[in-house]
Amino acid sequence: MNPWTSKPNRGKQSIFTLADGINQAVESVEIKDSQCVTSMNVDSAIYPTLQVVEGCSLLSQHAGYINHITKFKGEWYCGNETGVYKLSGASWVGVYEYSYPNPERLWDSAMFFDGSKLYFLDGALPLQQYDGASLTTVSNAPAKSSFLTTHANRFYLTSTNDNLLSYSGLRDATDWTSTNKYTGTGKITVETPDGEKPTGLSQFSNHVLLFKKYTMHKLFGEDSVNFSMTQPYGVGCISDRSIVSTRDSLYWLGPDGFYDYMGGAAPVKISEPIKPYIDSINMNYARHCCSGTDGRFIYLSLVTGASTLPNVTLKYDIQGGRWWPVNFVATSYFLDGQDLYFGTADGKIMKMGGDTINGMPVDWYVVTKPYSVDETARGAIHKLWIVADIEGGSSFVVEYAGGTEGGAWTQVYSSSFNSGRIESIRIPVIVRTPEFWYRLKLSGSGRMKLHRIIKEVTRRGS
Repeated sequence: MNPWTSKPNRGKQSIFTLADGINQAVESVEIKDSQCVTSMNVDSAIYPTLQVVEGCSLLSQHAGYINHITKFKGEWYCGNETGVYKLSGASWVGVYEYSYPNPERLWDSAMFFDGSKLYFLDGALPLQQYDGASLTTVSNAPAKSSFLTTHANRFYLTSTNDNLLSYSGLRDATDWTSTNKYTGTGKITVETPDGEKPTGLSQFSNHVLLFKKYTMHKLFGEDSVNFSMTQPYGVGCISDRSIVSTRDSLYWLGPDGFYDYMGGAAPVKISEPIKPYIDSINMNYARHCCSGTDGRFIYLSLVTGASTLPNVTLKYDIQGGRWWPVNFVATSYFLDGQDLYFGTADGKIMKMGGDTINGMPVDWYVVTKPYSVDETARGAIHKLWIVADIEGGSSFVVEYAGGTEGGAWTQVYSSSFNSGRIESIRIPVIVRTPEFWYRLKLSGSGRMKLHRIIKEVTRRGS
């Protein structure tokens, strides 16, 4: 004889974290419970716990749109729309200056061979050589070069004006005329049927990469005897300043997304969760988009909408492929050891790190996907517990809204924590809405770690 069927459990419980980044590529109801519809200033650095991003502090205030930062012989250098400058004490001293500003004047620089010289160019200026005290022009280098890189003890230059990839003499950045087939210079023509001109140049995984808007070209070899240019691959780059390398990958921004290239297999597009941001890029000013890395995250600053300079910054978690928007806007990046620095459109050079943004608490928020454990239940009581650690001086707010989108937010919890110590909290929340679906909005100011959300649904009348 079969036993009696047990009475079904009145409640249904689930536990989830909220640290898998934003996903705006599909309808919000279809994303994972652990993903967000939108967020600001949170990340997955201690995954699966969600935390508030680190802050930043001011290194130096200069002027103008900082589009390039580098360090040479222990000294800071930057480029803006007027020239290249060196930080001397608390002041910026001109290394090379124009008489007028031009926002399209974008600088590129590199050190070569023994690191005793710094070389820079801007697409109009001849290649410049600087030893920390005196500046000279490399007069026989290709004129009006826009991009430079180094590989196998040679300099490589290319321009937005033609389809030539030029390389210097072996171990001599000032030699652009010698003809020895092993140690001399040369030019390689890189043409495509669409007539596109170069948009970027880099070296990675023992080869040189020349980019056009819709294609990538790989050059292998070390001299004219064994140089080999592969057939173009159908993934291009729209901003040389977006090209950034890590130990394992090279990343860049193409016309249809952000790509990860490991040197052997084909590049992989990794930007689908932020597709609306990519679709909104202002292609007329896409060359101003830029990227940087601190080793764990890639930072991507985009020019979107009607803007002509970067106006949006997102960070990409290399370890888990998660995207997070942040509210600072960088116009250039530089990694010095383990410290990441970034420039801004108003002349600041900032250092990442710390708990505050120039002494002010970090404001943050996260909006979840619409939740509904049982879509067939016409009435239910939704109970939640939010488990988090809040540091002293911080605040925490919980709100909910019915439906899959839109609607007014109802605040159900708000508290400030001023005890001076970390508070471990378990917030009970009851969602009362006739809707099948509801969304949460968590927000606050200051340091916070969100460990998990415990969700329970009980049918009314069960």
